[in-house]
Amino acid sequence: MTTEQPGPTEPGAQPVIVSVDVEDWYHGPSVAARHDTRRTLAAVLAATPDPERGWRYLEPVLELLSRHAIRATFFWVAEYAQRFPELLKKTAAAGHEIACHGLTHVPKIDPRTGRPAFTRAEFAARTATARDRLQDLSGQPVTGYRAPNAYVAGWMLDVLEELGFQYDSSVSVNSLYNKTDSRLAGVDSRPYFPVRGELRRGAKPRGLIEFPWPYWQLGGIKIQSAGGPYLRFFGSRLVLAGLRQSLRRGPAVFYFHPVDMCREKIPLPFSWRRPWLWLFKGELVERRIARVLAVVAPRAINFRSALEQVRGRL
Repeated sequence: MTTEQPGPTEPGAQPVIVSVDVEDWYHGPSVAARHDTRRTLAAVLAATPDPERGWRYLEPVLELLSRHAIRATFFWVAEYAQRFPELLKKTAAAGHEIACHGLTHVPKIDPRTGRPAFTRAEFAARTATARDRLQDLSGQPVTGYRAPNAYVAGWMLDVLEELGFQYDSSVSVNSLYNKTDSRLAGVDSRPYFPVRGELRRGAKPRGLIEFPWPYWQLGGIKIQSAGGPYLRFFGSRLVLAGLRQSLRRGPAVFYFHPVDMCREKIPLPFSWRRPWLWLFKGELVERRIARVLAVVAPRAINFRSALEQVRGRL
């Protein structure tokens, strides 16, 4: 694997779009994706003594971004924002974009079959509620979306467009998993207009743009390199190598979670099938996040700025 890193910004250089998914351990696939999507989050929290971890690390994330003069996009789970409104307001006041990561972070398609877990009307109502709550708390328009646990389908993007969202960033082309209902024909890491009702790359402009995730490729093998759990498991070398490859095609996405930096033990009453999920976290992962941010800082932007740049090129 090449470890050459993205260089500083030069004329014509592509940007790295930095984002933060604001959620906690109990929003992850070891919990949310294993339960019926209608089960309330309150039931999970009620069964777990002292469940909160992630909120403590939001301010360290803001400090880390400020150190590198990066204004990022923060994808907030709306119910989480309602429980920690002052942290969302502080994020917005620091100049960061607020975007939507769902109402309660449950998958909108069945992880096993790819079939809808909600009707279009239910998804529209829940997403509109989430957006409105985030807008009320932040005082800024919310026009971006990232699907909880990255389970996404073409019909979801159609609904997002109908609601006035301008972009989504959930699609991940890789050889290890496919969290969509599509074959992703023609999709790589470049932003694109999806075909209506599908996720494959289309030729006709529309009101919503998809920003897929980067990947590191060796031969025919592609490994997700946007960050998140893959930064925790495989480290910054893989992420930076994948970013560099993807930057040759266009803008590249990098993301992480505040809870990735958690020092405390993660309670895992529902996670016995995935006890390894939080094997790597804390100071080790914070150093990895800081290493990536230090490299990409000269070309780092948020999705709102990226959208302005990309619109005229597609």
